[in-house]
Amino acid sequence: MGGFSGRTALVTGAAGDIGAAAAAAFARAGASVVVTDRRADALEAVAATVRESGGEVLAYACDQSDPAAVDGLFAAVRDRFGRLDAAFLNAGYGRYGALIDLPFDQWRKHVDVNLNGGFLMAQGAARLMRDGERGGAIVFTASTAATHICDLLGAYAASKAGVRMLARSLASELGVWRIRVNLVLPGIIETAMTKSLIDDPAVRADAVSNTPVGRLGRPEDIAGLAVFLCGDEAGYVTGAELLADGGQTLHGYPRWFSADYAEAGAEWTPHTRR
Repeated sequence: MGGFSGRTALVTGAAGDIGAAAAAAFARAGASVVVTDRRADALEAVAATVRESGGEVLAYACDQSDPAAVDGLFAAVRDRFGRLDAAFLNAGYGRYGALIDLPFDQWRKHVDVNLNGGFLMAQGAARLMRDGERGGAIVFTASTAATHICDLLGAYAASKAGVRMLARSLASELGVWRIRVNLVLPGIIETAMTKSLIDDPAVRADAVSNTPVGRLGRPEDIAGLAVFLCGDEAGYVTGAELLADGGQTLHGYPRWFSADYAEAGAEWTPHTRR
């Protein structure tokens, strides 16, 4: 894959495992890369990796749930590069917790970061792409949790389901400006977010045994799809949802936890321990 020479790509959530892999992949494909995350201290390490891949990079810390901060990001992109061709909207927030006990501030943070933040980033990206001559491409990271129930991930799943419809709606509306919008639905990917569970040997073995390709996902698996969907090779693809889960949902995965046998006051435990 290539063809990004002279183009600019934005990666949100770039300090995370998938975002960092995507930033490097866009750079290898020839793009100038804008990396953003709310964690300013972690961005420079990502930017250094992008430079090693041969790409020009702009690192800009931004809380995507803050409209003013998002406006500042896109003003900086315009000032530095004058254009935006691709946006991988990958930033997200997720915490485990039973909906019945979930504090409202946790629910609100899922919605603010995942859905509201996704909207603000997509809107800013689309406005900059609209001003260009050749449109652009936006790719959202959602989750298989947006389409399949997983106990203790209700807030995350609900917000990602909103992102799913947001992407479809944008794909319909933005085509007039030759802006394509697609969605990736990752399954269990080995990242910092999933580490606390898949480091448990029993949980890992259970997950792998229910993944037809015989392994869990890697950040590079999702990064490669993002570059592909933003590139000319996918120029006739918009409004698509690309499932990237190694076949896990064929077996009803991921299902980290189960409420099937939960009793009042009992602690939640993984399926493999029941």
